Amino acid sequence: METGKAYIVKKNIFNTKVGQILTLIRYGYQAYYGEYNYVFTDTENKSICIVLRDDVDEDMKIYHHLDEYFENVDSA
Repeated sequence: METGKAYIVKKNIFNTKVGQILTLIRYGYQAYYGEYNYVFTDTENKSICIVLRDDVDEDMKIYHHLDEYFENVDSA
């Protein structure tokens, strides 16, 4: 996933809905906390944060299969 690119939600994840279009504005990894952080904005310019933790198996399943949850709008 790349910052500045728009993605369509393919599967509900946390507080997103299928079909929603989001733009990734920031992402990163915080080693101290073991968290992958993603910040999106929706079409109404509201921020949506997704945090995936290293120590949570379900979070790591999502992290390793982000392509099942998000698709680049340009490639849709």
